[in-house]
Amino acid sequence: MRNLLAGLTLALILPGNAAAVDRVLLVGDSWAWFQWVDESHDVVFGANGYANVDVIGFETTENGSTARDWATAEYLQRITDAVADNPDVDTVQLTIGGNDFLGRWRADLTMMEVDDLINTVTADLQTVVDHILSLDPDIHIILSFYDYPNFVDTLTGLSGLICEPEWQDMAMPTAFEINSTGTQFEQSYLQATSHPRVEHVSHFGLMQNAYGFPDMGIDPGDIALPGDLNLPSPLESMREILGIRDCFHLEPEGYDLLVQNLFDHYYQYRFDTFFNGHFE
Repeated sequence: MRNLLAGLTLALILPGNAAAVDRVLLVGDSWAWFQWVDESHDVVFGANGYANVDVIGFETTENGSTARDWATAEYLQRITDAVADNPDVDTVQLTIGGNDFLGRWRADLTMMEVDDLINTVTADLQTVVDHILSLDPDIHIILSFYDYPNFVDTLTGLSGLICEPEWQDMAMPTAFEINSTGTQFEQSYLQATSHPRVEHVSHFGLMQNAYGFPDMGIDPGDIALPGDLNLPSPLESMREILGIRDCFHLEPEGYDLLVQNLFDHYYQYRFDTFFNGHFE
């Protein structure tokens, strides 16, 4: 009987057995949207003992949206409404800027042109961050961006029908050119959004580390984060629909890995009452 009571008591105090709370609001583009529709957070939070933490994203994730979009009054109002309708939200996961980068960056831009583009996107990102922080003094933001794309293995076959024209529009960058510019964008965003209630977890190299390149003799785990700038994310990690591999988006398992990375470096401390003093 004592063992039974002890077991029941333990079950009652474990995080996953508490009442569900809508704590996390996803905001952003297709990477946020895919995490929402794939239910990546439900999978990862549940596996780590936090099935009670619910995630919201229906109105605040939009495939194809840009930082410029989210900086407009219309999109900012979506965030305002979502926070007002869900008063338990205390954490916003923000993912924007990737479509601005893919749609406006080219490998033949001058350094000044790249800087101008980075400054423009960063200003839009800052507008969104400032707006979210203004909604509630208890809201924190976790900036979650991207991993490397694959504009190498996706340029032929059925995938090439979609990815090759986009690669041409970017002036045919090498993996190093697109990856190094992506990391430059991320660092610029972080420098501009420094705030006690804003944190960041980088995902660069995550797919290279998890999947490896077995055909090249590189096993999973061989490539340490932040990965190899000369390589794309492995083809196997890229989303496949009807035999067509995406050049930018991840498979559901890839987004699970990404959210697990967020959990390991952010959410477990955000949710755990013992460590939560870090966020006060």
